[in-house]
Amino acid sequence: MAIEVDTITIKAFIQARMSSARFPGKSLAPIQGVPMIERQIDRVAQAIPREDIVVLTSINKSDDPLTLYVESLGVHVYRGNLLDVFLRFSDALSAYPCDWFIRMSGDSPYFDPRVIELEIAQVHAHPEADLITNVQPRTFSPGCSAETVKAATFLNIDRGTLTEHEQEHVIPYFYNHPDRFRIINVESGNPELVKTILTVDTIEDLKRLERGGW
Repeated sequence: MAIEVDTITIKAFIQARMSSARFPGKSLAPIQGVPMIERQIDRVAQAIPREDIVVLTSINKSDDPLTLYVESLGVHVYRGNLLDVFLRFSDALSAYPCDWFIRMSGDSPYFDPRVIELEIAQVHAHPEADLITNVQPRTFSPGCSAETVKAATFLNIDRGTLTEHEQEHVIPYFYNHPDRFRIINVESGNPELVKTILTVDTIEDLKRLERGGW
């Protein structure tokens, strides 16, 4: 059962895969002894019920280990298209219907759960919005990004009009056409946070974070 805000259902969709070109297998790479995806799930679960978290990965065989591990944690997994991530999210909404979904990348082991709380508060305050985001402009640390999207709006987008970049990165279509959507940005109040890089793109990033080098 999805979290409810005045009968509004919300799920967290964490996008993850094992075939990262810069850091293959990073979703299961241990950081301080715990696989990165598990760390992120645990942090997200501080703000939204664990049963409302879904890891969205691909049907490729390379993502079998990730699927098995996430399922062993008792967390839902949806498997879809590897490269057309927009399609993966659209199909996931059929399997896990909700009014809003929170989109996150699965390379954020130090994700701040307060971001979710802030965005859910904006859903409550502005139910007419299509997208609640904290990346336009960015005032939170990279690695604490979240985009809360109205599912009905997302499903009404014509995939045939998307560029390859928009298909792969899911949300840019909203930013590329701000006149078509009601977008609300959540800010941290501390622009200096953008200097604190908490995302993991490479093994060097993981080693730096393990050393506390942020």
